[in-house]
Amino acid sequence: MALGNIKIMTLNVKGINHIIKRLKIVSSLKKDRVQIALLQETHLTDSEHLKLKRDWVGQISSSSFDSKSRGVALLIHKNLPFTLNAIVRDTDGRFILITGLLYGEQILLGSVYAPNTFDRSFYSNFLAKTSSVCPNHVIIGEDFNCGLNPETDYNPPKSQPPSKMAKATMDFCSDLGLFDAWKVCNPHVKDFTFYSRPHFSFSRTDYIRLEEVLPVLIKSEETGFVKNRYSRSNV
Repeated sequence: MALGNIKIMTLNVKGINHIIKRLKIVSSLKKDRVQIALLQETHLTDSEHLKLKRDWVGQISSSSFDSKSRGVALLIHKNLPFTLNAIVRDTDGRFILITGLLYGEQILLGSVYAPNTFDRSFYSNFLAKTSSVCPNHVIIGEDFNCGLNPETDYNPPKSQPPSKMAKATMDFCSDLGLFDAWKVCNPHVKDFTFYSRPHFSFSRTDYIRLEEVLPVLIKSEETGFVKNRYSRSNV
């Protein structure tokens, strides 16, 4: 098996501190045959995150804030030959980065949940931390709480230019040479991961980012290499 045959999913779980919802998430990921899960908004403490290590989950890395907000985690299938080298996490439950060896390749895996208002220090800190450990291969699941393209990432489309949050996110991706994996697979498709009931609008705020070498390995969404799950899944 090679990197291009691994099934990866990014998912904003909107809090899984209830045991039933937590078990349903783990079971759903197993049913979808996910091998690496990049989770945001877990709302779990350090000890609660460890409870995700069950069934198919062989390794877990996480960053916690409290039991009511934030929290990110990486779940790695027990059959994946991933050897952990280093962990970089913030203290606010915003991001977790790990580096290691997978099928003979140095790789960085990350999960990030950005503030819902523009915070320049968050972006500069995240860029600095990621740059310091960035190997040849990078896979980051992210919820940056904003769509990046006003025309294609919103329904109805927005007429105003990209927000400060969107510009900061695009600058971060440009600096690290990261691509939108879903768009590589679906260049002419519009799809959305978040519904705002107060505004009656849809947006795409959840992404999987890969560095420029990996897109040639991506299979289409139908064959399942990259699959974005709606951030407000009914579980």
